[in-house]
Amino acid sequence: MNKKIVNIVNFVRGCEPRKYIDLYTPVVEEIRIGEEFGLKQTFLLQYDAMIRDDFKELFIKNNNPLIKLGLWFEMNRILAEKLGIPWNGRPGFDWDWYVNPGFLPAYTISQRERIIDEVFETFFATFGYMPKVAGSWLLDAHSMAYMSDKYNVEAFCICREQFAVDAYTLWGGYYNGAYYPSRKNMLCPAQSEENTIKTPVFRMLGIDPIYGYDEKKYNPSLTGCYTMEPVWEGGKNSEIMDWFFSEYYGNPCVSLAHCTTGQENSFGWDKIRDGFILQLEKLKKLQDKNIISIEFLEESGRDFIDTYRETPPSALSALSDWSKNGHQSVWYSSKYYRANLFLDKDKLIFRDIHKFEDNYPETYLETSCLTWNARYENLPVVDSRLWTTENVACELSFSKKVKNISLRENDLKLFADIDFYDGSCGFVMFTENGITISGCDLCFVLGNPDSNISIENNKIAYSRNGYEYAVEIKGRLEVNGVICKINEVNGNIVLKMI
Repeated sequence: MNKKIVNIVNFVRGCEPRKYIDLYTPVVEEIRIGEEFGLKQTFLLQYDAMIRDDFKELFIKNNNPLIKLGLWFEMNRILAEKLGIPWNGRPGFDWDWYVNPGFLPAYTISQRERIIDEVFETFFATFGYMPKVAGSWLLDAHSMAYMSDKYNVEAFCICREQFAVDAYTLWGGYYNGAYYPSRKNMLCPAQSEENTIKTPVFRMLGIDPIYGYDEKKYNPSLTGCYTMEPVWEGGKNSEIMDWFFSEYYGNPCVSLAHCTTGQENSFGWDKIRDGFILQLEKLKKLQDKNIISIEFLEESGRDFIDTYRETPPSALSALSDWSKNGHQSVWYSSKYYRANLFLDKDKLIFRDIHKFEDNYPETYLETSCLTWNARYENLPVVDSRLWTTENVACELSFSKKVKNISLRENDLKLFADIDFYDGSCGFVMFTENGITISGCDLCFVLGNPDSNISIENNKIAYSRNGYEYAVEIKGRLEVNGVICKINEVNGNIVLKMI
């Protein structure tokens, strides 16, 4: 039986150097409103918040059964100086959102371990128990493995997919649901026992299945982040939030339908209030109807560990378009790949396919990030956002015009049934290790600036950062310059990802 869960996760910083913000009131109000609706919430505390007397008193005094606490790993001057680690923040910035110095990958391996130990020990000294969850916009594989192995953390949360937002890029990861990360790359699901970190990762803050990818191309009028965060326009729009919850929890999810909502306190209560109250009111109604289950993040992590030994496939789809632009979007993720099937009016394409190989290392696995920004990635097979140029649209497209796609699931397979304008039908079948297309030929534009691509014996072979990988093709390939036509053989095309 598929599980449909929501985690309300609010993370708490202890300082805001950019301008004066009342950081205390948002937390008090989030607690109050959660109690009013009777909903479970997880609060993740940054070190500088954890040592503030007002926050300590608030959480210790409350002893609220609707609240669970965990850790938020962003660095700050107070913690760095306590450990004798140089603080490289900009002048006047006791907390800095640049990766160097604000996040764990900016530090050496031994420094990361010292930081983690100090934060866990301070939490224990303050609250009398060890935390079971840890989150950050950006973590690294070594830190995750260290927290999992030494402190038995039951859930991690990290940022959703984004390219060059704030100081960090997470691109090509397991799109939604939860996964066991690789010890070599925290954004890559593990495939072997020896590479597996035994704590699942959840992606934060409800990404828009349509406009969370290549948003400026498909709806350039949108502003802010394309998520359900309460502070952004979509997050406080009643109709858009109804759409979010309907698409997240009304479509086939294969294994786990999941989102997080909630908000960091740095925005201030005036900006958070309307969206936060709106969403909790809607979530309360959905839970009362048994459509969703609202859980503590550690509860979801523990249940995932008890249910799955390996990362299961999952799906996130939008079969309607809140902006009335006629788009449909299907995301499927497994431990071997992620793919996005996208209908743009009558044109059906794969906007994105990334292959997961758990030996492909993240950039900061053993070295420190010395720049203000950082990038975590997997291996691109199709990337229409980053590979498309002014003259060449790099995508894997269907040769027929499409009216509509609909979804069904069977075991861990997801089927996208296709109605073509010529009256014929076809389907795309997503399985754990590959994609089968029936009823239509494909056209793949090979040109891209990032990865060398070649066609070799019914394989599309790639080289990226010196790492070789390939996708096997069952079909007839015809190559003409940068255009590769993939024609059906015995009624099917198969893309094999392992």
